[in-house]
Amino acid sequence: MRCTAILLRRIVALLLLCHLGVSSTCFAAVYTPSAESCRTDVRGGAIVNSIDERTISVIKQFLTASSTDGFLIQGWRWHCMSLIRDADRLERLAAHLSSNKVSDESGLEALVSAADYVVNFNMAGLYRIESTMFVKWLRKNLCNADAFSDSSNAAAMASAFGKVIDKIDKQRVDCEKLGKELYEYASASSSSSITTDQRQRYLREVVRLSTRLSDQLHSMRNLQEMLIVPSISQVVSASEQKSFNNKVLLALGLLESRVHLVGMHDAVWESGSEIEKQKFEKEIPYVARIMIERWRKSVYAPKGAWALDYGVSDK
Repeated sequence: MRCTAILLRRIVALLLLCHLGVSSTCFAAVYTPSAESCRTDVRGGAIVNSIDERTISVIKQFLTASSTDGFLIQGWRWHCMSLIRDADRLERLAAHLSSNKVSDESGLEALVSAADYVVNFNMAGLYRIESTMFVKWLRKNLCNADAFSDSSNAAAMASAFGKVIDKIDKQRVDCEKLGKELYEYASASSSSSITTDQRQRYLREVVRLSTRLSDQLHSMRNLQEMLIVPSISQVVSASEQKSFNNKVLLALGLLESRVHLVGMHDAVWESGSEIEKQKFEKEIPYVARIMIERWRKSVYAPKGAWALDYGVSDK
């Protein structure tokens, strides 16, 4: 039986790798804007509003005459959705513990595990790829005037995208700082040497910081969906996008990719978007999809994701 399980895991791994190499599975699908797109999300619009109107206008003029078909780095969007969902769940968990004045070890241990998963695994995985690979890739493809050689406004386009990517990069750094502070307060709240009042204060800080984190993540995603996704679709070739997808999967590793795939699946399903569900079912291999529930128990929950649902049944 053990040999059979190992063989099955190897087959699934091979399917993931091969399918990704051919059609960019875990990190690919065709992006289609719709009323269900998160660019209609009203939460966290600060980062979009903080960019000057001329920069937005330059990019939008380019996109007005452009098709939005052909975006293939779908896993990046799903990972962002997963992180937003987890930040919201962490906020609810901290609020639940705070409002019910929970001080038992199990609840506080769940909070620490949940914060560790959200900050030190899910966000760390996404931002490791963004900081070491994705931002550089965006600058290479969108901040180069040659990419807009057909436009009479090529230099302005490259400059505008540079400003937008700078904002995204700064927002990522800000979110990392928020996450670090959030995790420190979550850990402090579980200390056995603090008073009840101190614990309540720490829990309120976790609620406040997780709310701020969620708002910033929503804001960042609004900007990405409004400007970055359609621009990549228009400017970057399919072969270049697929090549980048392969590098991302190799950087994440198979074990980490399985954990993230479970989170992506849940985020897509909870989004309520039938379009996203259809993309997921179309692009993720059948064998990988039927393994999601097994991976939920074998790799997702042990990473600490189980803790985000602590106390849900008590509500």
